[in-house]
Amino acid sequence: MSPVKNHLRRAGAILGTALFILKASAPIQADQNSTPDFKIREGKNDRFPGLKTALPRYVQVFGLFIQATSRVPDAKLLHAANIAADFLDNNRDGKPDNPKVNDELWSKWSAVVMGYSERELEGLYNRHGEMFDAYALQGLFATETLPDGGPHNPKSTEFDASIEEILHIITSVGYAEVYPDVFGERKGSELAKAMDIARGGYFRTVPRRYPSGAWYSYDDRTCDYGCQVTEYVYWALTSLLDGQDFRNRGRDINHEWKLNTPEKLRDKDKAVVKILTNQKFKLPTRLPDGKYRPQNKQAAIRLDIIPDENRFTLVSKLPTGSRVAVEKTNDLLSWSVARSVPRDTVLLELPIEAGPSQTQFFRLRFDD
Repeated sequence: MSPVKNHLRRAGAILGTALFILKASAPIQADQNSTPDFKIREGKNDRFPGLKTALPRYVQVFGLFIQATSRVPDAKLLHAANIAADFLDNNRDGKPDNPKVNDELWSKWSAVVMGYSERELEGLYNRHGEMFDAYALQGLFATETLPDGGPHNPKSTEFDASIEEILHIITSVGYAEVYPDVFGERKGSELAKAMDIARGGYFRTVPRRYPSGAWYSYDDRTCDYGCQVTEYVYWALTSLLDGQDFRNRGRDINHEWKLNTPEKLRDKDKAVVKILTNQKFKLPTRLPDGKYRPQNKQAAIRLDIIPDENRFTLVSKLPTGSRVAVEKTNDLLSWSVARSVPRDTVLLELPIEAGPSQTQFFRLRFDD
């Protein structure tokens, strides 16, 4: 793990609680429940005023922000925002799957901070470290944010690190705080107990050598016990969602993690699978692909068909301002008519000329 990433994460976790109490919530364009619009905004972010100089561009994703330097390409910033949205709204209904976790991210002033490279982000931290420590932050580099890398592209040998870093802040700030007995990053939580089994025992610090039967053997000595829990849940969840099984990936990560497929994980690490599949926690069930789009649900519409001697009249109440199209097909004719619903009414009547002996098929479509 990059030293600057580790420092950002642990400093936010350690210092954040005391500082957050002193902060007053400032008004912003959208609250934590608003569906993301994926607009890159520039200038002051009222929730992160201390980051304006260092990270002047941002995208809000529910209760989480993606803050970036001017050198981060728009496409990479938006990709990270899409990954975050898919983690928080995995069923894509436009709302956070776990509101408690989302609210926790919001209340802790959480953000993914993107620099172009490790060097740029490290330089920013050296200059603005005190301001950075006032928030709960997770670092991400544009150079490692790879929309065309694995697991999105099974032929790639590179990994899109936005999946890892964004999941880190969601679990370490969100889940660990909302469900401390289960996801807490400390000895004794259910997740930590599962990790101790995976590591072959309890190790407060990284051991010189892991037991031969360990399948989780992360050896970064800058990563303390809580950090090890963060890494463990990342490995386990992404493997369960089939995000660690693409070209050469199993070989490349074998020194740290051996259960890189859903089948291996379910067979070997039943303790963590039980946690991750508990529907109470509303964890993702599908790996984010960087193409988040909320699914617009069609409203239920009552359609009345009034027959007359030589025509049918379709009568329906529709949302004001909608555009409606009625398509009719029969043995002889296929056509459509479109109308805009006036803003001063919700009642729409569409007369359709047709002989009463003809078989009629109607389809009503509207766009709000």
